[in-house]
Amino acid sequence: MERVRRDLSEIYSRLFDHRPILQAEIRYLVKEFEEKRGFREQRGLESVDSVIEELNNQSVPKACEVLSSGFPSVLPRLEAAIQIANRIQQKEQEADQSDRLQASRDRRKAEWETFVKEQHRKAAEVEEEHEKATDWLKQRYAEMEKDLGKFTMF
Repeated sequence: MERVRRDLSEIYSRLFDHRPILQAEIRYLVKEFEEKRGFREQRGLESVDSVIEELNNQSVPKACEVLSSGFPSVLPRLEAAIQIANRIQQKEQEADQSDRLQASRDRRKAEWETFVKEQHRKAAEVEEEHEKATDWLKQRYAEMEKDLGKFTMF
């Protein structure tokens, strides 16, 4: 029974206990980074740190100073530019509105001319019909007078 327990323990440690493998991998990674790369990453991080410190100590204060000295003159210029842009936009809107009004006037004028032409055409048709009716009536009365003249000769 003792032998079976030892065998099971050995099988369990081989299947489920990964500590020896992990320790060997960790040792390999530490050796790789410390010995072969020669602290290149550390030197790179130190150079990045020095650049950041230089930016924080010199460049950022200079930029803030330039911005604070130049900003007060920029704000009135910006407001003036906004007012000019608003005036231009208002003039364009007025011009667009007057263009629309002129187009509407032109359209109404064309409609009026079409209406007047149509009325003249209809009046000419009525005059023509009246002339035809008048001619017909004249002929009719002339015929009636002839017929009346035939009867009155006795």
